[in-house]
Amino acid sequence: MNGSAWVPRVRTSLQGGVVALACLVIIAAAAMAARPTGRAAASQAATPVAGSDVNRTITVYGEGRVVVTPDMATVTIGVETRQASLAEAQAEATTMMEAIIEAASDAGVDEDDIQTVNYSVSVIQDYDENGIAVAVTGYLVSNQVQLTIRDIDGLGALLESVVDAGANSIYGISFSNSDPTEAASQARRAAVEDARVKADELAAAAGVEIVEVQALEETSSVSQPPMPFQGGSADSQGRAGGSVPIQAGTGEVLVVVRAVYEIE
Repeated sequence: MNGSAWVPRVRTSLQGGVVALACLVIIAAAAMAARPTGRAAASQAATPVAGSDVNRTITVYGEGRVVVTPDMATVTIGVETRQASLAEAQAEATTMMEAIIEAASDAGVDEDDIQTVNYSVSVIQDYDENGIAVAVTGYLVSNQVQLTIRDIDGLGALLESVVDAGANSIYGISFSNSDPTEAASQARRAAVEDARVKADELAAAAGVEIVEVQALEETSSVSQPPMPFQGGSADSQGRAGGSVPIQAGTGEVLVVVRAVYEIE
């Protein structure tokens, strides 16, 4: 020690202090770097949420229905004959159908409104106990025409006339309207009005307001005639006295639209 006073060595403690100070400086710098500046913070707050500028909409479907009164009808009239020979069956069917067409023409049906829709020939056979055909016993000839009647008030009298002429099958009557254009236009307007009423109700319930129509399309347009009258064999139903009673009823035109409204 040489008698001199002891002087502590501070090198090690100084180094530790420098290291600690350096750590504090690094931590503070990292914190400052992680903290956004005033301009950066303002920029982040002003960034809009994705999708916030997308238009809000209400989508509804509207229906329009208009009742129409039929002014025309179609009916299929037929004859069936059975004879031992094909020639005899065909000749009889031809004679009967000519009489039917003449009766329809006399009742006011235009030639262009008479159309053949079926002509068929079938062989009539006998079968043994095993279901095997063993002999031809005759032929069946069927001939059918479709009549378009534009004066449905005379439809009952027409049916009576063709049955008197030899028709032995009636395959049904369907009614329609010859010009559904105006009814369809009315149904479209009604469908659009119905869609707007529904949209207004939804908007009021949600506390928003309708701005304008974004899209409008017609999804379906259907003309629904009355249920067809199902006729059958004239022979099986018997002969009615007087004109055949016919009720045309009413039909319906249905239009459906899809409407998209912008709201705010």
